[in-house]
Amino acid sequence: MTSGRITAIIAAVALVSIVVVIVSSVDFGGDDEPSSEPGTPAAQPPTVEERTEPGFEAEEDIDLTQAPDDVRGTDDLALTRPANFRRAIAVLEKERQSVDGVFDGLRLAPGRMDTTIIHPDDRTTNLQIRADLKVSSKFTHDFPTQPDFRKGGLAARDVDVGAPARLLREFDNQRPGSATEDVDYCVIDRDIIDFRVNVSCYMRLRTPRPRSFLKEAGEPLRVIG
Repeated sequence: MTSGRITAIIAAVALVSIVVVIVSSVDFGGDDEPSSEPGTPAAQPPTVEERTEPGFEAEEDIDLTQAPDDVRGTDDLALTRPANFRRAIAVLEKERQSVDGVFDGLRLAPGRMDTTIIHPDDRTTNLQIRADLKVSSKFTHDFPTQPDFRKGGLAARDVDVGAPARLLREFDNQRPGSATEDVDYCVIDRDIIDFRVNVSCYMRLRTPRPRSFLKEAGEPLRVIG
C-alpha cells in the first residue's frame, strides 16, 4: 500500500469522527422533558429554620394538615387577619354553644387556633381549628368545673377580632421589622383579678427584639419580653 493511500484513509477516518461528534451534539427537540445540567442539585423545600428566618415568604400551598405553624401572619389565610379570625371563632362558637360552656382563653396563631371549652358538667374539651377553618383536633375529658367558671371564661361576643392585627401594627413602633410577619401566636384571655379581656402576642425566635408585648384593657401597649 502506498503512502498516499494510507494518508487518504487516515483523513477519511478523521472526517467521519468529526461528523459523528457534530451530529451527537445537535438537539433535535425530541425529548418531552429537558434534562438537568450535570452536577446541578435538585431543588429542596425550605427547612423549618429557613421558614422562621426574617423575611421568608410562606407559600400559599402549605399543607395545613402537616405544617399549620408554617403559615406566616402576612399570608392571605392567616388567622391573625380580622376576617379570618372572625370566621374561625364562629366555628368554635358553635362548639361552645352546643355544650353551654365558655372558652378558657384563646391561643391564636397564623395557622391555627387552640382553646379549651369548660363545660358546666365537670368536663372540658380541647379544641383546635386550622387556617382552612377545619376542626383538626377535638378531645373531651373529665375535669372539675369551678362554680364561677363563667366569670373567667370567654364567648365569641367578648372577643374583638380586630385587636390582634391592630396591636401587631402598633408594636411595629417599638421594634424593627414587621410584627405581623414575625408573630408566632397571641393569647386572648380574661384578667384573673378584674376579668377584663387582655391580649398578649409573642414573636417567633430569630426575629428582632423585643419579641412579646401585652395589651391590658384600658392600658397602653406594654413590652414584656
